[in-house]
Amino acid sequence: MTKQTDLLVIEPVPLYDATKQQIDEYLNDLSRYCAAFHNEVKDFGFSTEDAKDFFRYMCKNSNEPQYVIFREIIIAQSFLEEEGDSLSADTISKVFSELERLKTYVKSVKQKTYQDLWLRAVAEYYYMDGLSVNEIVDTLIALKLLDEYGKVVDIDKAQESLLENHRRRVHRYVAQFKDFDVIRSDSK
Repeated sequence: MTKQTDLLVIEPVPLYDATKQQIDEYLNDLSRYCAAFHNEVKDFGFSTEDAKDFFRYMCKNSNEPQYVIFREIIIAQSFLEEEGDSLSADTISKVFSELERLKTYVKSVKQKTYQDLWLRAVAEYYYMDGLSVNEIVDTLIALKLLDEYGKVVDIDKAQESLLENHRRRVHRYVAQFKDFDVIRSDSK
């Protein structure tokens, strides 16, 4: 049984072995890994419909490596279906260039607790729903998911407000949403 304070446990990023599989098979495995990674670090008890909306939003708007890779693979596959061509060297290059970033990201996420990941996912979901950083923090405090004040260390001092710390934290979570463009030319 996993506790909120446990560190994340997740499989390592699959590696490509040209002697064992074709590149398109590997990319399918990698896209499945990216989806499973999302489910492990972002999908914490959302309803089925909310989870689908959140996954689509993250795929479209997040610059985290699992979504960048997933986008590249899905866009390349849709071009293949439309044009019947093979994977471009540019697509393969983009995917492989993101692999190191994904490995590093997975390693850093493994240092986080399920509670930290859950809080981030909830904040990102609220951001997707249109709330500002301040509104997200206010909501999380109202729901008692975040403490408004720190623990009293000295009885003669007032409790320290954690509001600004929470706002900086949530801002870091959402700061990189849509700082890039996903471009796909119209085939018509």
